[in-house]
Amino acid sequence: MKRKLLACLFAPLLLLAACGEQGRELVVGTYKNEETVVFSETSVQDEADINRFIEIVEASAPIETQMEGLPDYVVTINNPAESTMELMVNIWIDEEGDMQFTRGLAGEDAFEMSPADAEEVRDLLQIEE
Repeated sequence: MKRKLLACLFAPLLLLAACGEQGRELVVGTYKNEETVVFSETSVQDEADINRFIEIVEASAPIETQMEGLPDYVVTINNPAESTMELMVNIWIDEEGDMQFTRGLAGEDAFEMSPADAEEVRDLLQIEE
């Protein structure tokens, strides 16, 4: 009886441990309406690409503007193994193709990517101008 109980207790733990092997992932979404974000079924899982995106976000210059309307894209970096979202970035792309963004759910501070960084992010996220 004890063995069955132990097996029942450890089986879910082993399953969770196997699921936890997955590393970080970067996922891109768009707003369906004001309350719903639809995320892509594919994700970027290459650590170098994820770290490069974080570097670009952290190196971008702050700008003095309030972002208006819904963002064009929502990017999250998730860590399924720890059940956490490490980063959330809301991206707006203006008519000239410049990328401005805020960080976090209700980020109020706005930033702008350099043109070269914006092009690299477009390639990484596979988004069109």
